[in-house]
Amino acid sequence: MDDSGGPRIPQRHVAELNAFFAAHDRWLFGHACVRTRGDRELAADLVQDTFEAAARAWATLRGHAEGRHRAWLLGTLANKDISDFRRKQAFRRRQPDIQPRYQPAAADTAAQALSAIALERAREIIGEMPPRQQEIALMRWQDRMKDTEIGAALGVAEGTVHAHLHTARGKLVAGLEQYYPFGRDDGKGAAS
Repeated sequence: MDDSGGPRIPQRHVAELNAFFAAHDRWLFGHACVRTRGDRELAADLVQDTFEAAARAWATLRGHAEGRHRAWLLGTLANKDISDFRRKQAFRRRQPDIQPRYQPAAADTAAQALSAIALERAREIIGEMPPRQQEIALMRWQDRMKDTEIGAALGVAEGTVHAHLHTARGKLVAGLEQYYPFGRDDGKGAAS
């Protein structure tokens, strides 16, 4: 294996590939410069990609006649250039859809303020809960522990954890009803 994880070139082919590269490098670079409208860096990348493809296909390519080598190189260079062009065009088409995803969202000061107030009220509500219920609520929502983990840590049944969480959730929903955007889910509150 080579550095890129591909198959290693057999040692017996290395000298042949060196000679192949030396024989066709300048000629292929000239064609690449024409295809890239004089962009020498892009042309050099195309030539490198083409010779890498030749090295991977060398077991078959080495049996071709000299004239076929150049035809193969030129065809591969053209295909790589076209593939690169298509990839860039596809990116340009998708760019208007992609760019907004990575733009920061506009600051919503009112929503942030309301969230901060609701969060402070939630802390107060949890602070007013009985000690065991408060402990379980914090383990679940602050420490992100699973019900089974909470039960094991406190030495209580998982059903007890569920009951405490259900009651704690009810207290939070009742205490935060004015901040709760969807109303209560038990049918007692109206959606706002």
